[in-house]
Amino acid sequence: MDVAAPAETVARLRGIIGDHAQGALEVHDLRTRLTGHTTFVEFHLVVPGSLGVAEAHAICDRIEEAIQAEVEGAVVTIHVEPEGKAKHSGVLVL
Repeated sequence: MDVAAPAETVARLRGIIGDHAQGALEVHDLRTRLTGHTTFVEFHLVVPGSLGVAEAHAICDRIEEAIQAEVEGAVVTIHVEPEGKAKHSGVLVL
């Protein structure tokens, strides 16, 4: 059965995301799910509306690589939202 990641893992993820999200404005709706040896990590990343797709993608790549380096078996899904269109819930301001 799937369960949420332990609080320590979630805290670690928040730190990793915060350390590698330069150029983004905030993160919200961080969710985790453990299935066997796989940790699924999902969150929304708010970026400036003027940021280009390539730049937003580079931020996502940097965060994803950092999470995968620290959390064995992590599968990361990042939903990018432009500033002003974000639906806030559980905000982690960067």
